[in-house]
Amino acid sequence: MTTSTGRPVTPTAQPVTSPARPSARAVLVTTTATLAGLLLLAIVTSATHLPIFALPFAASAAIVAVAPAAPFAQPRSILLGHLSATALALVITTLAGPSIWAAAVAAGLATAPMLVLRAPHPPATATAALIGLTDPGPIFLLNPVLAASVVVVLGGIVLGRALPGHRYPAYWR
Repeated sequence: MTTSTGRPVTPTAQPVTSPARPSARAVLVTTTATLAGLLLLAIVTSATHLPIFALPFAASAAIVAVAPAAPFAQPRSILLGHLSATALALVITTLAGPSIWAAAVAAGLATAPMLVLRAPHPPATATAALIGLTDPGPIFLLNPVLAASVVVVLGGIVLGRALPGHRYPAYWR
């Protein structure tokens, strides 16, 4: 777009400000939800000896607690995001072997299937990187990825019903 003199019109940028400070109640509810989600992962890990208390899943639980209405916190994004990133990373490590390079490629390319599936979930990128570094084998898709994803989603649902003002999920599809 140009002005009558032919000069380009540049849109005026809106000032960016920090978010408002949350109320004490919001801090308490969110912190309780985060702690409860992480303790749930720890309890299931201790009881089953499944390695589900891994950093990507801890990040998923924190996202559900901190931003339960965000698109990347929804069950679809958690499940499909982690599963698609895992599948892609397993293929990459099968072809290239585990390395920092496989981790970088797996993590970078993991974005594509998440976006195609309409299931963006940033912690799934860390899952892909972890797989690229370690090459845990195909069973990793079920144990711990699927198991941890289900625990995070179920924990979010329970917390969404138990904690006042903490609705989860915002949608399923």
